Amino acid sequence: MDFLFSAGMTYWHWWSLAAVLLVLEITAPGVFFLWLAFAAALTGFAKLFFAGLSLEIQLLVFALCGVVATFAGRRWLVRRTGQGPDDEQVEDLALNQREAQLRGRIITLPHDVSGGETRVMLDGTTWRLHVEQPLPAGQKVRITAIKGTVLQGETVEKA
Repeated sequence: MDFLFSAGMTYWHWWSLAAVLLVLEITAPGVFFLWLAFAAALTGFAKLFFAGLSLEIQLLVFALCGVVATFAGRRWLVRRTGQGPDDEQVEDLALNQREAQLRGRIITLPHDVSGGETRVMLDGTTWRLHVEQPLPAGQKVRITAIKGTVLQGETVEKA
């Protein structure tokens, strides 16, 4: 490490760091290392064009470019995809939360409901479904809640 402080970093060091960060981007999920790799490459160009930059100035350039590239990249992703990390889809927010995934879902009854309960298949899982009144097969039912392992449903009015 003393070598870096005594001899200084060259533009090749910064470009090598950019390459390492790009490899990390490929192996790690997310789009964070990409912006840091961009900042390292820009710092390498700054060192190439301004050979007299001290290590402190190079680190400052890297930090500033990293912050600017991260915010600009996030803004670009939001514009390109129409959603940012704070505007995730409901399915993403409901990961591992079965009630949040199923509540509001409308299903068609496969069997008549006579005793207030029947069995339905949702996403490869068999559930007990409780409704208040007897319903014929083919009736649409909205899932309103999950109590334990029993889905609670209500009839969907036909439009």
